[in-house]
Amino acid sequence: GLISLIDYVHKDLLVVSPYFVPGERMMATFKAAVDRGVRVRILTNSLASNDAPVAHIGYARYREQLLKDGVELFELDSDPSNLRAAFGVGSTGSATPQAQRMMLHSKVLVLDGQLTVIGSMNLDQRSKLQNTEIAVLVRSDTLSHTAGQKIEQALREGAWHVVATDRGLVWRAPEGSGLEDA
Repeated sequence: GLISLIDYVHKDLLVVSPYFVPGERMMATFKAAVDRGVRVRILTNSLASNDAPVAHIGYARYREQLLKDGVELFELDSDPSNLRAAFGVGSTGSATPQAQRMMLHSKVLVLDGQLTVIGSMNLDQRSKLQNTEIAVLVRSDTLSHTAGQKIEQALREGAWHVVATDRGLVWRAPEGSGLEDA
């Protein structure tokens, strides 16, 4: 059902998925969206923030093709000190000062700033075929706008922006993190 929804996006698609292994059908769906002028941005775990390295390996094999197809990729910075501001997590939030790393576990899509999908389904074949998953679709400009703003802030301040260059892939450091590109 999520792939069918993506077919209706006109301008902007924000995807947050901790275990992102798109598969060929989803790859084709993202490419078709970009080809019709949709800005597609995806936030997933970096290897450092991922508790499932096998899932990250599955994602990594699609990374270059996604970039070639025009999808913008962001990988979560695992440093909790950089993420608190980006995600609005204060001292009373789920991140404790003792946390050694943070990981992404949210599953959210924001479509054209009008429809928000929140649920338990990762964008991978295991969630599709094996797990029992659920998602809620909410048509609300207010919710979509708020979720979109939070995700965009996280993309800027709490994630590495993966870009393809002539010399290979480069991870652009999160804004204000003091980290160097890798």
